[in-house]
Amino acid sequence: MANQLRMWGPAAVWAAVLFLLSAWPNPAGPSWLAVSDKVVHLVLFAVLGGALAFGRWWSGAATPHWLIVVVGVGYGALDEWHQAMVPNRTPSVADWYADITGVLLGYVLITLLVIRAGRLSGAGQRTD
Repeated sequence: MANQLRMWGPAAVWAAVLFLLSAWPNPAGPSWLAVSDKVVHLVLFAVLGGALAFGRWWSGAATPHWLIVVVGVGYGALDEWHQAMVPNRTPSVADWYADITGVLLGYVLITLLVIRAGRLSGAGQRTD
């Protein structure tokens, strides 16, 4: 049980970070960081996707990939819904699309890295 918590912990902690960021009523970043909020969503949710992939691979869970991705995509939808209740924040379908893209990119990147590392080391990592 402790191993499961340790492996899924990064995803849970990052989900909490995302929740706290969404609760921030005035999320203006530093002036030198003039990037689209869509890029910010993509990057933040790529971290979530990577953390979900990490949890799946190292916990030994046989959960299908699609189900883990749906969890990340669903969390993005909840994040947008949550923003509807925060002053000065508005939910956006475009932001959710950026969240989806980020989850997919992070998940696929970590999954490919794990598969590649398993092939290189011959350690017999799962490749499903």
